[in-house]
Amino acid sequence: MFLSPIFLIAAAVGATIPLVLHLMQNKRKVLQSFPTLRFLKLAQKSSSRRIRMENFLLWLLRTIIMLLLGMAFAMPMIRKSGLGWLGDAPRDVAIVIDTSYSMSYSSDRSSIWDEGIEAAIAIIDGLSDNGRYCIYLAKEQPEALIAQPIADKQQGIDRLKALQPASGSSQLGPAMIMAMNTLLNVEKNTEREIHVITDNQATPWQSLSSQTIEIDDEIAVFVSTLGVPSPSNSGVASVEITPPVVRSGSPVKVTASMMRAGTKAETTATLFLDGEEIARRAVVFDDPDQAIPRFALPPLEVGIHTGRIETPEDSLLFDNTFHFIIQVQDRMPSLIVGDEQETLFLRTALRTSFGDQEPIESITPNQLTEKSLTTYACIFLCNALPLSGQAIGALEDYVAAGGVLVLFPGNAAKASDYTAWSILPGVPSMVEDLALAHRSRILSWDQPQHPLVSTLREGESAPRLAVRRRLVWNELHEEAARVLSMGPEEGFLIERELERGRVLMMAVSAERTWSDFPLSPFFLPLVVQVADYGSGVGAKPPYLWAQESLLLETIFPGISQPPTITDPEGKSIPIRSTLVEGKTVLSAEEIMTPGIHTVITVEQPDTSFSLAVNQPRSDSDLTIIETDQMASLLGNQPVGFAEDLPALRQLITDHRIGRTYGEHLLWAVLILLAFEFIYANRLMHKSTTKTESLTVDAAGHLEKTSHAPSVSKAEA
Repeated sequence: MFLSPIFLIAAAVGATIPLVLHLMQNKRKVLQSFPTLRFLKLAQKSSSRRIRMENFLLWLLRTIIMLLLGMAFAMPMIRKSGLGWLGDAPRDVAIVIDTSYSMSYSSDRSSIWDEGIEAAIAIIDGLSDNGRYCIYLAKEQPEALIAQPIADKQQGIDRLKALQPASGSSQLGPAMIMAMNTLLNVEKNTEREIHVITDNQATPWQSLSSQTIEIDDEIAVFVSTLGVPSPSNSGVASVEITPPVVRSGSPVKVTASMMRAGTKAETTATLFLDGEEIARRAVVFDDPDQAIPRFALPPLEVGIHTGRIETPEDSLLFDNTFHFIIQVQDRMPSLIVGDEQETLFLRTALRTSFGDQEPIESITPNQLTEKSLTTYACIFLCNALPLSGQAIGALEDYVAAGGVLVLFPGNAAKASDYTAWSILPGVPSMVEDLALAHRSRILSWDQPQHPLVSTLREGESAPRLAVRRRLVWNELHEEAARVLSMGPEEGFLIERELERGRVLMMAVSAERTWSDFPLSPFFLPLVVQVADYGSGVGAKPPYLWAQESLLLETIFPGISQPPTITDPEGKSIPIRSTLVEGKTVLSAEEIMTPGIHTVITVEQPDTSFSLAVNQPRSDSDLTIIETDQMASLLGNQPVGFAEDLPALRQLITDHRIGRTYGEHLLWAVLILLAFEFIYANRLMHKSTTKTESLTVDAAGHLEKTSHAPSVSKAEA
């Protein structure tokens, strides 16, 4: 294939010039009879063959020079693969674009995203009229921008220019699989290419480490890693509100976990609450204590307070702000179900601790079905079993909606009375009376960091109890776990998490006939922790990660009508309603914009709620992936890598058009010209032949002169 085939005509014409000169040099001459020189013919004949051979080699050398010179100007191209010797072969190209927010990283010239869009446009522009392309976006779930190959270049360019990077992370593997499957289904007589446009961040390649992509050998793969060699970034990774449940009049602490990519540096973290700056902290990443700034807030009023922590602007703006909410609420009442004698110690402990701040309501088991349970933070069942099926169903709905249910056993219930439940951490197998020698038990913490017991531990000491009777579980539910134990494999407090709620079961009763636990100093703080725990379990989270679909039931228990949700820009969020097992499930779609979202429910039209949304911080990890690692994840097949747009253009040129060898041919011509000059000069100055060294004396006899002057071939 030649870029300028017109010069092949010049090469052909030029090749005839040495031939014409050669023929002119060897044309027949007019012979004159000269008898005296007839003896010269013998010597001339012996040297004529050598002369003709030398002239032929010189002609051949000059002909090759003229041919190579013409071919050099014709710019020969050799394709590395595929067809196209007689023209450009049809191509089908799939473009995979990384849309993660790390692509918005700004370099000195422009953002990586802008360079990526420019590269995608260059790929499309480089296609010939018979080329086609499709475009896939690598997100958490792949998305087809143009699913099937099309030839309309302007359509793809317009859609690319309208794109913006997503607010989440991305996975290249699923998008590449979609692109490959599309190319495998096109016509087989086309050349096929996959172009991956990404930064040099390692996170999008993680999906390829868990799944194997076997790319067809006939598909060429090109990867454009447009990231900077040494990225630098800092921001807030997460925020923790302490305590998790904020009561009216209680102090609040906000702890920010910072992150840093690149060289260590100093920065600042500024806390804003309800739009006003509250505090500012210096952050030194070399100091672990200062890398986690803490902010102390004064007591807050009841309601939802919006906050954010900001860091100074850097090359990656998406993670410079972290949004959160602080929900301050009054104490919710606790409901105690049981006879007066069974609940005496429990009621006394709660009233002693909270006084009138937390209403305590006590009812008998028969009154349970008459209550609306959603208003209670925690429900205690004290020897309240057996219960009716209606009461059990109401309690299970209460737990699913985010409530905490605590079961204290008693003498009224048998082991079989627990089998009707579907939410228990474990179904008791028996009630065991302990011998006097085995009654002394020391409690141990199975989960020391659990909110119920994390603040109750004091050094290495543990409470010692006298246990006379206990509930025995031979096997716990797979979702259950022991929080406290009173011996090897002997649970004292076990827990099971169900949707947004919790179920806690005690091994002893709430009165002193089973143990001295109600009289121990450990009883009151544990009960208080359970009541606080119940208020916090159903509380709204301080922030959410951006996601494409949010199940509203997890945030608003019992919601049945679609709410109105607006994002920080004032745009309405679409609500999708689906029927699952006869129940309406509501989901908010595209919760992707960072900031505070406003929610108004049909159940409470006069009250607005807030949701804080942030991008997942996985894409803020700017760890670089090397080309050999990428090649390994792609199966070690030949892959073209480009670090910028000029390098990508060269890769495309080498693959689609081929490599030009015009420069190489010119170098060959130069070498041959030098050789031709030396060879021709040698022939021009060669010593005389035998014939030219013979002379004739006056008598007509031949004589060989040893010192006869040399005569050039031109003179001969």
